[in-house]
Amino acid sequence: MARLIAVSINCRNEAARQTFEEIVSRRRDYLVTKGQGTGAADMLLLELDEFRPQQTFGHIRELLGASPDLEVFLTASRTDPQVLLDAFRVGVKEFLPQPLTRQEVEPALVRFEERFNGRMLATERQSGRVVSVIGARGGMGASTVATNLAMSIQQVSRQEPVALVDLDLHGGDLGLFLDLRPSQGLKHLSKDISRLDETIVRSSLAKHSSGLHLLSSGYEGFEEVAQAPGSTMRVLGLLRSMHQHMVIDCGHVLDPAVKESLDCSDQIIVVMTLSLPAIRRTKRLLDVLRMAVYPSGKVGVVVNRYSNDQKDLLTETESLLGLPMAGLIPNDYGTASEAINHGKPLTIMASKTSIGQWYLRGTGPLIDDKGSVGGNGHGKGVEKKSSFIGRCFSTLGLETGSKPFVA
Repeated sequence: MARLIAVSINCRNEAARQTFEEIVSRRRDYLVTKGQGTGAADMLLLELDEFRPQQTFGHIRELLGASPDLEVFLTASRTDPQVLLDAFRVGVKEFLPQPLTRQEVEPALVRFEERFNGRMLATERQSGRVVSVIGARGGMGASTVATNLAMSIQQVSRQEPVALVDLDLHGGDLGLFLDLRPSQGLKHLSKDISRLDETIVRSSLAKHSSGLHLLSSGYEGFEEVAQAPGSTMRVLGLLRSMHQHMVIDCGHVLDPAVKESLDCSDQIIVVMTLSLPAIRRTKRLLDVLRMAVYPSGKVGVVVNRYSNDQKDLLTETESLLGLPMAGLIPNDYGTASEAINHGKPLTIMASKTSIGQWYLRGTGPLIDDKGSVGGNGHGKGVEKKSSFIGRCFSTLGLETGSKPFVA
């Protein structure tokens, strides 16, 4: 599923509550929340007031009026046909007689999941695009790429909301790149995902003068990271519904939070440089991503700090990786460092430089509406050579001239 299913329980019968919670908790992708039919819940188990059923039905109308996508499961100890008819008329999706049994609850959950998945597919078609940027190793400039990529999209989109997410849980610094005071961000939101909604997420965003929204990681890199499973996916799902575009800086560590980000992304951009350790690490990373069986075109590679005297090395690297590079970012380390030190994106501070122009003009083909990461034409018809890089990787058990990459 695209995200966790938030389940709320409002049931006076303790046995019924415990049974339902136990069954739901054993199913993957479900989260029992602490609210009772708030906007954050996808499903509500509600017990019928058998002495005042119309009061319960009125409450259901109010809930569905405020949250049309909320599904209500109604439970009661008696099953009067007229009561059932009235319940379904007000919008109840499932009725569970007490005492609750697995034989009754499981089929109801299966039917719910079919409806839920259908809604999620429709929602994703209307939701914003998500691009995850991950460094092949530390020092590749993934944060620089993610920040300037998000800013270039914001400058083109103008009125459309764009979000930049710092998912480096080992010491993210994106606030410095934009001269923004970071909030507690993802660390704070992940403490209690049962109560998350758009209002809470929005309050954790820092806004740049360009209109770009930043969600910081909240981690300094010196504390233990304890992200609850599914929490990252929940936050990203809410952010996606609020923004037309979202760029995520995944750092360079494939921890569980990053894997959740990669799974829910439309595109994955791997950032590397043309150095032997970086090439080796990129090869390994692409092998791992290939095992995830992502759709063809979802994963692409960009070379950072590229110079024209590296053309031969580029050709050999493309042959080794088995795919053409999706982008070649010019080598202007001095300008990039100066922009970071001033807390200004390259597209604002150095828009006329070669690197600034690349972000202003070169990201269009890189991120398109078809969800594929475009190539630049390099690497086609590459001849195999017996070279230094080829000999190095053959001794490491990594063959050059591998099959085209399909993630």
